Order: sequence, then structure tokens, then C-alpha cells
Amino acid sequence: MPDQTKEMIYLARKEIVRVQVERFHIYYSEYFGKPETTPMVQYFFEKIYNLDGREEWVSLAIHTFDKVKNMIKDHTRENLEHLIELNNLTDKLDEKMSHLLLDRGWKEEEKLSQEKYLELFLELDHRDERKKQLDYVLMNMKLFYDLAHRPINAVIMKPAKFMSKILGVYLLFASIEEGYYAVLPVSRELFEAFYSEVEKKEKDFLYTQFPSLKPQT
Repeated sequence: MPDQTKEMIYLARKEIVRVQVERFHIYYSEYFGKPETTPMVQYFFEKIYNLDGREEWVSLAIHTFDKVKNMIKDHTRENLEHLIELNNLTDKLDEKMSHLLLDRGWKEEEKLSQEKYLELFLELDHRDERKKQLDYVLMNMKLFYDLAHRPINAVIMKPAKFMSKILGVYLLFASIEEGYYAVLPVSRELFEAFYSEVEKKEKDFLYTQFPSLKPQT
């Protein structure tokens, strides 16, 4: 029976996250190499997928969001809601894949190749959840960009930050704040080009693995 201790599950999940982020670096190397887009792609493809601190973030979000959601602006609340949904779904999918990885005899320090990851991805399936995950990713990108480029939001960010600390939910607000500043320097033309590329590449990736998800024309 493969080792399924809490420590090994954590290490397996960490490797799952690493190989996913590696794929993003391969697919979007151009944007990781541009000074004006590096913070944006690091936020969307590294920060959101970062395992360390995710459980604490999700737990805080689930237990406190309902208490404060009526105290924050509509667009900020919408960003936070979708970010919570994305983190929660990603957490569940990564955990399931980590158990599958351990079932296949994975050992600590063993690095997964993209090919091996793809085998696990297909075997785990959960195609509908993967489609939902991609929908959340794309939605979050647009919401964050719109949030950062509404002039009024530059005025309300500081008082919102202050209030989040008073209410004990700064960890949640900090995620919004980091995304806000990550996309702020990016022009609309550059963002639209980036978004279109992500949408095409990620849908192609998903539909190649699961053709049944592709809309019928």
C-alpha cells in the first residue's frame, strides 16, 4: 500500500502544483519575460496556484466571507467570490491528483515530467470540473483587469485595506490587492492579446484531452 501520510500527500500536491506551473511557463514564456507583464503572469499562474498558505486562505474565506461581503464594493466582492471558488476547486482537484500520484508509487524528490502529469490528468478525468476551473481562471483575469482600471478604485483601495484589517480579513483583501497592482501597469491592448492567447491555448489543451467538452459547431 503506497504511503499516504499527511506529509506525503502534501509533498505530492506540491509536486502537482510545480509541474502545472512549469507548463504555464512553457506556454506563456513571452509574458514571463516582459517586465510589464511579469507580475501579472506570476500572479495568475504562480500565486493563485501556490500551495503554501492556500488551505489557510480557503478556510478563512469560507468562514468569514459571508460576514463581510455586504460591506465591500460589488466589483471587489465579485472578484473575491470567484477567487474563493477557483481556490476551492483547484484545492480539491490537486488533492485528488496527489492521491492518484501516490497510488502510482511516486516517491519524494521524484520530479514529474509533463508527459507523466498528462497521464495522471487524463486518468483522474473530472473533465467537467476542469472546464469549470478554466472558466473561473478566465473570469478572474477579466475581473481583475477591470477592477484595476476603474479610476475610482485607486481612491478606495487604501480605506478598503484599512477596513479589512479592522474586520480581520486582510488575508483575503491582500489577494485582491496583489492582483490589482499586478495588472495595473498592463495596457488594455497587451492584456487583450494575453487573454486571447490564454483562452485559446487552455481551451485547446482541455479539448485535446477531453474532446467531448468541445462545443459542437
